[in-house]
Amino acid sequence: MPIGARAGRHARERGIFTFVEIMLATLVLALAATATAYWVESVNELNTGADEAVIGNALVKTMEEILAPLPFREPGGTTFGPEPGESLATYDDLDDFYRSAFKPPLNKDRGVQSDYGTWSVSVEVAEVDPTTLLPATDTDMLRIKVSAKRNERVITEAYWLRARAALE
Repeated sequence: MPIGARAGRHARERGIFTFVEIMLATLVLALAATATAYWVESVNELNTGADEAVIGNALVKTMEEILAPLPFREPGGTTFGPEPGESLATYDDLDDFYRSAFKPPLNKDRGVQSDYGTWSVSVEVAEVDPTTLLPATDTDMLRIKVSAKRNERVITEAYWLRARAALE
């Protein structure tokens, strides 16, 4: 019997691992550690995405609270958008928010939410045809789009339609 074969057999009898067995065990442990690291990273990304979605939805809902009670349009007004001399504090109808952007976003009292400095909210108001919902002028239907963004990346968007009330 060759000397190497006898020495290998003798090492196995003593319970000592061979070099190949040690390398395979090391490889398996390295793969397990890598897989665990990827799993932890993906869970963190999911949590971050979920947190951003919750905040984005809350910011959109806040804008909805601001916009919902406003009248459709200034009675007899011919300007689409803010009337001359109006500011955020004096916006008194929906079309005043035409192409508005707020960074940081607003709270329900139209104050700034400074805790959300990386966030912005934009509002688009457009007149649309009530039957086709295509852009139109001087109609009785508005489409409102509110987008919540974080670092210029859109997190949440919401759309709704608003018809002119009979008494407006």
